[in-house]
Amino acid sequence: MLLTSVWRAASAAAAFAPAIRAQDANPPGQSTFVSEGKNVAFAFTVPNDNDNPRSTFFSIRVPKKYTWGGVGLGSDDMKGALFLIIYQNADGNNVTFSPRVAHGNYEPSFFDEMRWTVVSNNTGIIDDHMVFTAVCTESCRTWPGGDTTGGYIDVSSPRQKAIYAVGPEGTLKDDSPSAGLRYHQEYGVFSIDMERTRGAADAPVLNKDSKREGTEQISRDTKQSDYKARLHATFMIFFIIGMMNFGIVLLRACGWAKWHALNQIVATMGVLAGLALGVLTSFNYQRSRSFKHYHQVLGYIIVAAILAQLGLGVKHHFEYQRTKTPTIFGRIHLWMGRLILLLAVVNAIIGFTFAQKGMSAVIFGVLLIIGGGTALFLTFGRQRLFKRSQQFQPVGSQQPPPWRQSTSYNAGYPSDPPPGYEPPSQQVGLEAARSSSNNSPWRAGGNKDCEDEPQLGTVQRPREFA
Repeated sequence: MLLTSVWRAASAAAAFAPAIRAQDANPPGQSTFVSEGKNVAFAFTVPNDNDNPRSTFFSIRVPKKYTWGGVGLGSDDMKGALFLIIYQNADGNNVTFSPRVAHGNYEPSFFDEMRWTVVSNNTGIIDDHMVFTAVCTESCRTWPGGDTTGGYIDVSSPRQKAIYAVGPEGTLKDDSPSAGLRYHQEYGVFSIDMERTRGAADAPVLNKDSKREGTEQISRDTKQSDYKARLHATFMIFFIIGMMNFGIVLLRACGWAKWHALNQIVATMGVLAGLALGVLTSFNYQRSRSFKHYHQVLGYIIVAAILAQLGLGVKHHFEYQRTKTPTIFGRIHLWMGRLILLLAVVNAIIGFTFAQKGMSAVIFGVLLIIGGGTALFLTFGRQRLFKRSQQFQPVGSQQPPPWRQSTSYNAGYPSDPPPGYEPPSQQVGLEAARSSSNNSPWRAGGNKDCEDEPQLGTVQRPREFA
């Protein structure tokens, strides 16, 4: 009988264990949001006492394979929202918390008026996730929203709007709360039941077993990317480093001046399109909105030099057509082109690091070495091969050797002989042999006229003396 009672008690405890764990992961008095795909989890509580009228507790959990993740409060759009963002610290063993305010659909700016205290026993890198838990004591229920509709949260609303976002996969390790962020790859909108969040002044619980409670996901948008930045990089690399280098091959290796000019004009138009894309994408990030970064400044210089280079090329062409001699414009055009290509390569590498894409810079360097080697071979190696094939050709008035002359007897002489000229047969008393092969005892039969050595002229024989 005793064993039966113990067995029943153990069975009952086992049956209630999942419910107890679920309650521990989602205790009452907090609202918990877990996004579809579990890329962002967020828990929120509001102390139900008069001693902390401006305080809130929150916890954020994001897989560390992503560069960053965060939640925006007070708005279902970026504009006006207070973003609570986390990413790894510089050592990669903890997290950096970054409160930011968004004033538009671009990277939020660091908000230095917010005050908080970290709950250290639930903060750090836990189970391959970035986790941050804190109590906010200042500027977390209201914040300056400028001309936006945000700037506050209604702690009594059953459907308070919020937004979440997660950065692309990769590594962002920085101790600065204002570190630059890459464009998000996923974002969505959800609502929070603020009435459920009211309770004791305790930190919320958020772990791998947490489920959505008191929240509702409204929308989700995935596979996001900054296509303008991608097109900017593609256009600049293709048209400057690729197409303009190809224009050099057209001129140097092939000698096609007109095709060179057309190629460079098309490339210049592509560069201007790439410049426009670069300006547009610069508005998306705090680090580029001022247009003062050296990647941007150097880019302006390169584009201005390309436009000047086009003008120099046109000026050189018309001057050369008029004088048929090299011009100073052509010389400047040549060296400015080389300088532009060098600066473009340097600025491309700077641009990849500016966009926080170090691996792309490495790949670009490898492709540049391969492409540059190919271009050098087409330009200089081919010219060297041409010189080798032409090393026996006559230079200026030099006559080719006899075995490279035409089969005509007078191939090495002018059409009209000089005054006083007499054929060799008249000078030495020789006469030309008849064409018949019977008169030449050292020739084989047949009527082949110097087939083996056609450049030596017709056969002569001595005249018999009387």
